[in-house]
Order: sequence, then C-alpha cells, then structure tokens
Amino acid sequence: MKIHGAKETTERERQNWLYVYGSDKGKILALQNEDSSLALPLHPKYEFTGSEVIWAVREEMAQTLDDVLARRIRALFLDARIAKEMAPKVAQLMAKEMGKDEAWEKEQVESFLALADGYILK
Repeated sequence: MKIHGAKETTERERQNWLYVYGSDKGKILALQNEDSSLALPLHPKYEFTGSEVIWAVREEMAQTLDDVLARRIRALFLDARIAKEMAPKVAQLMAKEMGKDEAWEKEQVESFLALADGYILK
C-alpha cells in the first residue's frame, strides 16, 4: 500500500526538491505561480520555499512554527542554526495565512528559538 502522494519518479524529476511531495508537487508549484515570492528560498543554504510553509498550513494542518520547521520541512533537524534564522520569515508567512497577529508571530519565534537551542551542539 502506497502512502498519500506516492508516485514513481525519474532521476530528472528528483533533481527538483519538491519531488518529495509526490503527486502534490503540482499543487505546491501552483502556489508559486499565484505568488512568485513563495518560490523564493527561505534560506540560501536550503531549497525550502514559502510555498511549502503555506502548503503545510493549508493541507497538513501545521499550527505552530515548530510544526513547520521541525515536522514538515525538518529544517530543525538538518541545521538548527539555520532553522533559527528562518524562523521569523516562516512565522510571518504562517501568521498571514492563518490570520494571526504580530504578538502570535513573536511568541512563536521566541518559543521556537528556545526549542532550537536544545538542538545545537555546544
């Protein structure tokens, strides 16, 4: 039994980071077509984009900053320092999508930064 979104991919298709979304890749690209700023990387070192944040909120029920940075795009586990750098932008995108205010953004960033500190080797 295949999981949601599973599809056969070619080596060429796997060159684009979004292939990990399987059959949902086209829907994420559609978000980028609606708003080209969502196609921009969240950090120069990684390919994660704003469209993935919006997708996580709309379709994967992400409700908190750590939902997105840890459990959806897994940036926290790949590089906690970079995840901390991405946090304000991701919180801003989420707040706009979810109709949250600046206080929510600030609380989410502060909470995530404290969490991420525990993933950084000293």
